[in-house]
Parts: sequence; C-alpha cells; structure tokens
Amino acid sequence: MKYLTGKQILTIPTFITLSLWLLSKKGLLEITNDPLRSLSQIFSLIGLLYMMVALILSTRKRFIEDMVGGLDKAYEIHHLVGSIAFVLLINHPLLLVIKALPQTSIVSQYLFVGDYLPYNLGIIGIYIMLSAFIFMVFIKLPYHIWLRTHQLLGFAGIIGSVHALLITSDISAFIPLRLWMIFWIMLGSISFLYIFIYYKWISSVYVYEVSKIDRALDVINVSAKPIRRKISFVPGQFAYVGFNNKNLGGEQHPFSFSSAPQEDEVRFSIKMLGDYTVKLPLLKKGDKMYIKGPYGKFGDVYINGKRPLVWIIGGIGVTPFLSMLRNEKQLLEERSIALFYCFSSQDEGIFSDEIKELVDNKKMIEVHEWCSTERGRFSVPKILEILEKYDKYDVQICGPGPMMESLKQQFEEIGVNNERIIFEKFSIL
Repeated sequence: MKYLTGKQILTIPTFITLSLWLLSKKGLLEITNDPLRSLSQIFSLIGLLYMMVALILSTRKRFIEDMVGGLDKAYEIHHLVGSIAFVLLINHPLLLVIKALPQTSIVSQYLFVGDYLPYNLGIIGIYIMLSAFIFMVFIKLPYHIWLRTHQLLGFAGIIGSVHALLITSDISAFIPLRLWMIFWIMLGSISFLYIFIYYKWISSVYVYEVSKIDRALDVINVSAKPIRRKISFVPGQFAYVGFNNKNLGGEQHPFSFSSAPQEDEVRFSIKMLGDYTVKLPLLKKGDKMYIKGPYGKFGDVYINGKRPLVWIIGGIGVTPFLSMLRNEKQLLEERSIALFYCFSSQDEGIFSDEIKELVDNKKMIEVHEWCSTERGRFSVPKILEILEKYDKYDVQICGPGPMMESLKQQFEEIGVNNERIIFEKFSIL
C-alpha cells in the first residue's frame, strides 16, 4: 500500500496558501518593491500553516496512521514539519527588523512588548518558541519536563494564530485568504486541545492490574490482567502505558506488546534506558496499569501479507516479534519465516529460550542467532545464502535506529523494494 509522505501532505496546502497570497496583492510591483516584507509575509503564512499541520499530526488519530503508514511515520513528519515551521516563524520578525534598521523605534515594536495587543501576541509567541527550543535542544531535561516544554511550542502556535488574525495584513484584507487560514487555525487549535486535554484526561483508557514482574539483566517483563475491558490489538502493535505507582508518576510511554492478542494477560518487555524506565523495578504486583491504544502498522505485513518473511531483531526490538511468534504458535497454517536474533554477547540473548520454545514444531520458521562478539557485525551480505531460499519476501526490522537504517540500505542494494522493508522508529514516539 502506498502511504503519503510529508512532501505530499504539504504540497497542495502550500500551493493554495501561496496562490491566495499572490491574489491578495494588487500587482507584482507590490511584491518586488518591498521584498523583505513580502518574504516575511510568506514565512508567516507558511510557518503558521505548517504549525497547524504539525498539531494535527500529533493527535494519534487512526486515520492519520492509515494515511502515512504508522504513528512513528506521523511523528517523524510532525517533527520535520514543526521544525520547518519554527524556522519560518522565527525569521518572520527577523526580516521585519532587518527592513526597519536603523530606525530603532520601529525595530523595538517587533522585539518588545508595547501597547498594541496584536503585536504583543506575536512577540510573546516568538519568545515562548525560542525559550522552548533552547530548553529542548541545549538542556537535558527529564522526559516529563521535556514533554511539557514541547507542548509550549503548540501553545505558542495558537498565540501566533490569534496575532495573525488580529493584525492588519493580507489575511485581514483578502477574505479568501482569511477564510483559508481560519480553517487551518481551527483544525490546529482543536487538535491542540484534543491532545492536551481530551486525550489525556477524557479519552478511552483500558485499566489493567499488574499481575507479574520479572527481570532479566536490564529488561523488565510486566504482565497485567484486565480489570474490566480487554484491549484488542494485533501482533506487532504498541500502546501508550502508564501506572498509578507514585514512584513513576503519571507519564505515558510507548511500549510494544510482547504477548499475543488471544492471551488473557498483556505483557510488555521494557528495557531500562531512560529516567522513567530505570524506575520500573519499583512497580509492585497489584499496581494499576493504564493503556491507550493500540497503535502501529508494523505487524500489518505479517497479518495481511502472503509472502515469506525475513525478521531481523536487534536488542529490545524483539518485543513485537515475540507478540507475532506467540500468535503464530496458536495458528494451524504456517508462514515461512527466517528469523535473525542479533545481540552483542551470549548473555544478552535474553529471549533466546522463549523464541526456541515458541517455534518448536514450527517447521517453516528458521531461527538464526547472531552474536556479534563471535560472528562480527550482522549484515545482509552475510545471510544471502539463506535469503536465496526465498523467491520474494518482505523484511521486518526492529532494533537500534542506525542498525535499521543500515540494513534498509543494504536490502535496497540487493534489489529489495523499499515498500517491502518495514520498520518502526520508537525513538521519535
């Protein structure tokens, strides 16, 4: 299935916005006679448009996943579009300042709060954006503080939207452009309120009770049973998970299911990497688990595809494959699968025994363990002899980001189409 890219999503709205801006002008000379102001106007319009698109992409709505091919892809586009919006909106007043030099009185009205509310809103919005950017990029923050800081960018976008609607400009003078921008501002504002208020506090949540916690090295397996409703998911998906344990706080983080949908309990296998996950050993049996989801398209090719599968697993990227293997164990019809479980040293192959147990009596699943300290770095050329057994296959990869990118390129070099290489980037969720 063909999914939309960020470029495709932005092309038509950008074209319409620029066209309406051009139509708002009396003639070409109005643009060319004052190029800095014209460029500043373009930056403000496109920057505001992209900020609203970024807010829409952050809502975790199912139709967005379906449109772009997964929540990780939606967030990847969200980060890209948001970054472009940030650059454009920051340069909007900067160009006006350059144009006004050396008239300090005019420069000051673009940089400092004064008596005119529309200008003040724009200035406040810009300073909030700059402050959030400095804290996010240059200061290492705990995740929950980083998240709040990130949300300030959306808040700044809303303030900037009010500034754009109140100030005397092309938006106020040309009704079609005004209606067009109001449409996007409304969508962006609703999206911001949805994710900031409704999604967190009101939207549907599945309540579970932690039933079992076990640890192997730096991986925590957390099992839980439903208190009322049972979440419905497909193998390979993930959910946003939080707990009522006071030591962890109320944060929600994305974790892949490592259990099968048919099982009575859910299980999440989590590597202790960040300031939140290192506190997971403080969980206790009986704690409440709150689940929102499910999300993700990673397992679609396993559920709906017909071709043989090549699974490449790196580290904690094993979790969605455990879900698929546990599902596969309960099916009568077998799927041809070549599984490569990669780890640095033998003791890091935490799920080796579980994988072997799950594929027992499954004649069409080949399991290959790859210990890099013994066999060197895993690469596609090293497994070509195994891959040649299959006429055509789909590839699923889950592991560290650099590993996935490298293997994707290696598969493309041997002629595997990009659409047949599936992976999920958890680092951007």
